[in-house]
Amino acid sequence: MADAKQESAPPPISKAAAFPAHGFSRPPSKSEASVNRLGRRLPLELEFLAQHEESADRLLRVLDASPRGVEPLEALLAEGTVSEEQYYRALARHLGCAYYDGEPSFAAHFDVVKSLRSGVAPLAGGVDEPRAVIAPRAPVVSRLIETRAAGRLHPSSFAVASPQRFAALVRMRRGDEVLAGALARLPATLSAKRGMSGAQIVAAGLTTILAIWLGAMSLQALTGVAYLALWLLFSGSITLRSAAAVAHTDAIRPARLSDDELPFYTVVVPVFREAEIVADLVRAIDAIDYPKGKLEIKLVAERRDNETLSRILSMRLPARYELVVAPPGEPSTKPRALNIALATARGELLVVYDAEDAPSPGQLRLAASRFAADPGLDCVQARLTIRNPGDSWLSKLFAAEYAVLFDLINPGLCALDLPIALGGTSNHFRVASLISAGGWDEWNVAEDADLGIRLTRFGYKVGSLDSDTSEEAPHEFLNWFRQRVRWQKGWMQTAIVHAREPIRFVKSLGWFRAASATTLIAGSFLSALFWPAFAVDTLIRALESGRDKSAWREATDVFTYILALGGIWALALPAVVACKLRRLGLTAKDLALAVFYYLLVSLAAWAAILDLALRPHYWAKTQHGRETGARQAAGPQQTSP
Repeated sequence: MADAKQESAPPPISKAAAFPAHGFSRPPSKSEASVNRLGRRLPLELEFLAQHEESADRLLRVLDASPRGVEPLEALLAEGTVSEEQYYRALARHLGCAYYDGEPSFAAHFDVVKSLRSGVAPLAGGVDEPRAVIAPRAPVVSRLIETRAAGRLHPSSFAVASPQRFAALVRMRRGDEVLAGALARLPATLSAKRGMSGAQIVAAGLTTILAIWLGAMSLQALTGVAYLALWLLFSGSITLRSAAAVAHTDAIRPARLSDDELPFYTVVVPVFREAEIVADLVRAIDAIDYPKGKLEIKLVAERRDNETLSRILSMRLPARYELVVAPPGEPSTKPRALNIALATARGELLVVYDAEDAPSPGQLRLAASRFAADPGLDCVQARLTIRNPGDSWLSKLFAAEYAVLFDLINPGLCALDLPIALGGTSNHFRVASLISAGGWDEWNVAEDADLGIRLTRFGYKVGSLDSDTSEEAPHEFLNWFRQRVRWQKGWMQTAIVHAREPIRFVKSLGWFRAASATTLIAGSFLSALFWPAFAVDTLIRALESGRDKSAWREATDVFTYILALGGIWALALPAVVACKLRRLGLTAKDLALAVFYYLLVSLAAWAAILDLALRPHYWAKTQHGRETGARQAAGPQQTSP
């Protein structure tokens, strides 16, 4: 793990002979060093440790507890039996080479992303200085030791660094090149960076002109067209929501993989201004039931976030944790941090968590089992639950929203093989599929919704996962409102992106799924924008029910009442069912407050339009760690396959 000094001025190379033992004391004799009481020898890459009073018995006990498929060195470091820095300093001593602390500088030209993956970078040193720095992982270390013992390795020609120190120095010194290799994977047509296309601007302008003309010619005609559009929108949303809720099926429970069968997993957690809850995050991650030697946990922090960086460094986390310091630059968004981590992910599978998350301990094992049972599956979305519904009426209704979305709607859409808007956390991916789909759009502030649609457009299969991740809901108005404005703005960005090439959009999805995706994304913010107007019109129609009306007006009144009742049914009934399943205790008072809640959602949608125009890529940070302690049970959790 890089220390705090590395971010400013790393110390020069120190020769290995000058290194202290770093926790090792009296070395035992070589005859007893690498053999335990039963006569078993340590692997070559660990054998030299026993010369520094690391008991062979102790090391072998750690290795015996590790599943097959995990390199002995990886198991030792992942468990924290020996720190990564301690091991690689000792390795440098054993090889007789220098340990690299940052001097001399890296060479002027090399492939930075390839170096981060391979652990090798050329140096710009002089004649008597190392020509390269290496951060060898387990399979390479034993070959280095063998080559050195055979006299075919010149220790003065290279320096050794721990993988985490090496990565920290490369990212610090060559940040621009790291970004160039990690970002901008998507073509311009699929990124929210440039906003509306010229054709979209022209279409919006023509629509506005047509509306003005219709209003000038006949206000009744304009009103009729507007009502027709709203009726189509609300009808589509009600139908989709109802179909998804009904289509919800029993959870898929695949055969459980053994520890030996589990693949290597990358866990990515972006952290920004999260110093107060980092310790809770680490406890939640450490509680996951997965072999530690098969985990790579990337905590991605911004270089300017000194408080969070210092807190993580002070924890001295084991080698399975990697602190990824994101170089400064724009946009300052969560998907940018995710793409930086993705560039060097070593796992076959990858999951994203938020800093306040507490996933069910069996979630990774269950997801790996799902992927193994279905080779055609590329992504699964776990359920998100709220652990603080009792903090305020906002958090209570937020919890009800999540219960409906993640317990009913998303699983139902997956059962119907329709696109879903992924949640911002607890998405599990095949890394190869994620990279092929272009990763996340760093310019979209609802990157999860965009990626869910894009995966389906690219032919990748998305499913739901029968496992919970508990989250903290914002219970204070301003914190809640900022988050909701960002979500609405991101859905608008997503709709703009996928509407740039409508013919290609329909061809990639087919008519039915294209209509579903449009209703899902565009319907989310358009419904929020216009439902109050529809509600007021419905109320006016009801108050005028006794007056003489034309046959057309009578017919539209009836249709409006049916649509209004259908909307109430599509919102209230799934909420009641989902809250009962989650034991949230939804009351009549909560249902009454839901009217005010969705008025606030509408206000956030209108504010999002202004935000989209003034600062389209601004990421409004949701403050975490503000729970009051008024928690309520969120129902039973599924923790294992």
